[in-house]
Amino acid sequence: MKTRRPLFAVVLSLLVGIIGILVGGSSPALAVVSIASSGTTTIPYGGMVQGAPETVFLLGFVQIDMVVVEDPDFDAPPTVRLSIDFSHVSGVGLKTGTKYVTSGGQDLVRPLEDIDQLDVTFAIFPNDATGFMRARPALASFTLKYNVKAQAFASGTASPVVDVTDSLPAQ
Repeated sequence: MKTRRPLFAVVLSLLVGIIGILVGGSSPALAVVSIASSGTTTIPYGGMVQGAPETVFLLGFVQIDMVVVEDPDFDAPPTVRLSIDFSHVSGVGLKTGTKYVTSGGQDLVRPLEDIDQLDVTFAIFPNDATGFMRARPALASFTLKYNVKAQAFASGTASPVVDVTDSLPAQ
C-alpha cells in the first residue's frame, strides 16, 4: 500500500508559504514625521509616600528625554514625546529603614504648549527578592516649560513634596 504523506507535506508547506507571503508581503503604511528638536533634562525629585506598612521618604532625580515631533502630512500641531525615567529615585522606610527602589518609567505623548503640568504615577517597592510583590504607588508632579516658537525645552521642576496615600489596605 502506497502512502501519499510526502506529497501532502510538500503541498501543505507550499500552501503555508504562499499564505505567509500574501499576508506578510504587504508593508504597512508609514507615517512621515519630522523631529524638530530633542533633548534630555534631569529634574530633582523628593517626596513622601504615606500609608501602610510605613511612610517612605523618596529622593533622587528624574531624567526626562524629550523629542518634539511635527506631522507635515496632516499639518497637525507639534507634539512632544516624553520618556520619563525614575530609576535614579530611591527611598527609605521611616519606621524600619527598609530601602526602596522605583520602577523604570513611562513614555507619554503630549501637545507642545508653553507650560505643561503633568502627574505621573510609578511604583516603589522594597529592595529585596520579593519586594516587587509589595509594590506601592507614588506620584511625581512636573511643570515643564517650553519655548514653543523654537520648539525646544526651556525648564522643568517637580513638586517639592509629593504625598500619596495608599488607597488599598495593607496585606
